[in-house]
Amino acid sequence: MATKYGSRPTGTDGSDFWHRESVAYRHKMSSINKARLKMDLMLQIVLCVLMTVRILPALVSFVGVGPVKQLRKWDLPAPRPWEYMWSISIIAAVLGLRSIPKNEGFLLKQYMIGTVVFGLLPIIYGIVDQIDDLYAYLNEKRWSAQFFGYPAVIVWFMFLTAAIQLHGFGLYFSMQLLKSWKINRTDKKLR
Repeated sequence: MATKYGSRPTGTDGSDFWHRESVAYRHKMSSINKARLKMDLMLQIVLCVLMTVRILPALVSFVGVGPVKQLRKWDLPAPRPWEYMWSISIIAAVLGLRSIPKNEGFLLKQYMIGTVVFGLLPIIYGIVDQIDDLYAYLNEKRWSAQFFGYPAVIVWFMFLTAAIQLHGFGLYFSMQLLKSWKINRTDKKLR
């Protein structure tokens, strides 16, 4: 290999990279988990919007406006109490999104508390509320309500399964971020 100033000195062929600076492992994991948590929170927000559209006819009737003509066309079963509670979890998701850019541990902890209270607890209540209907559907092929032509209990359990996975992954990624941010804070105090 020809170079302008002669031959290359031995040991500089690129294999001496081990002593060079590299990004610390906790910073790599922080950026990876931030991206994962952001994707998880976006999916949670999409699910919350879908749930809000699903309970919109009942919300409009609750306010006293009366169902809008377009909403009457939808033949949806009445919302369950856990659906109203779970819809509030969008606030926790927004707190989680706001905590990511500046590594705000306080907001991330608020997200985690909100996810447990308004995300996981309503889901557990929904599973307990729907388990009898699922049992009746699986054993006797009968159901109490339909959701766009499908048994509502199946649609609800698909939703509950997706939501519990999203909340579980979100809490896991949050814990990983808090660990990496905590190490970061102690490093700054030492300097």
